[in-house]
Amino acid sequence: MSFNDVLDSINKRRRTEERNKTVVKFALGMGLAATIGLVKGILYAPKSGKETREDLKKKASETVDTIREKVRNGARALKITKEKVAEELHDVIKAEKVPTKKKK
Repeated sequence: MSFNDVLDSINKRRRTEERNKTVVKFALGMGLAATIGLVKGILYAPKSGKETREDLKKKASETVDTIREKVRNGARALKITKEKVAEELHDVIKAEKVPTKKKK
């Protein structure tokens, strides 16, 4: 590999990293703008304050429930993965007949 190839590879990686940073910034900006628009829309909606507060409470509760469910699903998946890895490790150790230290 020539020196120019190495430089081209480094420059390509830098351009890719910059492009990824730009995409992340754009996505964060869009998310922030959407959130501000949603809050503004709720606050200026033609509902009474009581109805608006109830809507906000309901949405917050739904969001918390969604987050809890995703955390539970992630924990379940992690537990299953941990068990599979432990089983595979046990099988490899058993197949290799690795001697274990015995307590005296």
